[in-house]
Amino acid sequence: MKFDSIVIGGGMAGLSAALRLAEAGQKTLLMASGQSALHFSSGSIDLLESDGDPRAALPAFLAAHPEHPYGKVGLANIEASLADLQRHCAEEGLPLFRQERNHQRLTPIGTLKSTWLSPATCACLTDAPAPAAILLATLAGFRDFHPALAAANLAAQPRFAHCRILTGEIRLPQLAEFSRNPHEFRSADIARLFDKQQHDKQDLLADLAREIGRMVQECGEPGCRHIVLPACLSLGLVGPRLAELEQRTGCTIKEVATMPPSLIGMRMQEALKRRFMALGGTFLTSERVLGARFDGDKVIGVHSQNGDDQLFEADHFVLASGSFFSRGLESRLGGIREPIFDADVLSLPERDAWAGRRLFDHHPFMGFGVKTDDKLRVLRGGKPLVNLYGAGSVLAHYDPVREGSGSGVAVATGWQAAGHILAGV
Repeated sequence: MKFDSIVIGGGMAGLSAALRLAEAGQKTLLMASGQSALHFSSGSIDLLESDGDPRAALPAFLAAHPEHPYGKVGLANIEASLADLQRHCAEEGLPLFRQERNHQRLTPIGTLKSTWLSPATCACLTDAPAPAAILLATLAGFRDFHPALAAANLAAQPRFAHCRILTGEIRLPQLAEFSRNPHEFRSADIARLFDKQQHDKQDLLADLAREIGRMVQECGEPGCRHIVLPACLSLGLVGPRLAELEQRTGCTIKEVATMPPSLIGMRMQEALKRRFMALGGTFLTSERVLGARFDGDKVIGVHSQNGDDQLFEADHFVLASGSFFSRGLESRLGGIREPIFDADVLSLPERDAWAGRRLFDHHPFMGFGVKTDDKLRVLRGGKPLVNLYGAGSVLAHYDPVREGSGSGVAVATGWQAAGHILAGV
């Protein structure tokens, strides 16, 4: 089975590469091993931790970190990759919000996280003044969002010093009928019920709107018109459902990502997957790639767990298999290993030096990963494999958590790897 390009990994980096290749007319295969890190993410795209415009902070940052993956992409291409992501998401009905500087997204515990792009349905702090009152609400029986905890943390933020932060609980009898244990709901369970009710033409949304009205009346602040709910109202695109709910209640309603699994991240993955397939791409899921066949410094093909002896061949390959979480990197007693291509990996010989002593210390293992040349071609035995490019968290020389750069690096390097393939580099 022969393709123009094969992308290994169904997360943000793999999807960014696959979308650009498919849109350019390449016969593209994306091989995903299962759930990507997007199922555990907020769905927001971080570019770089910065108080102002992170694009303005990038030159100084790259001067201090010359081997960083952003440096191999370039400033203009970083911005172009993010604009392309916005375009693809908008095409699938998932508009992304941004400002000319980082905005702050509300987390499920009520803290504020700086980020560059967020789904428009998310609760975010913008340049507008904080409202006089805000109501954080959950559904009775849902245990992955605790409004009281979120309210206490949000009240400590200076921007909310003059805002009354209220909490409430929504009681929907339909949820009690949905599960044998009314205190074991997950976000996906509730979302399936809302989706099923809509499919069966039952108006569960009307019941929810009435409950929101009741909460507002009982909270002691009847003028409150800003509501935050956990992201659990749909497995699919939730924008139309929130818009209808706003029309019924007269409130502004936003959602906050819950503890994993995160529906907002899952929606992002499904939207980009739909877009890729609409562009003619082939998406194989539960297809873990195990190894590769080489001809000198060139990759001929890869074989998978479910493919028996079948070799998936292509002219070019993108390695976007993720880090330790996704098993794109493996930690062994003898060191760090990249399991598919046996690529060169940045690591430290002394295992005791991999992590700091305290939880919030710097952890060197966060910067471990696959080595590439300046064109993002993966190194093996000190030399680049001429048709294999690396992208995303499998790469070395960056710390996504400390820098606030994880998803931005994924988008930019995936997009740029595809660009090198299209340019014939």
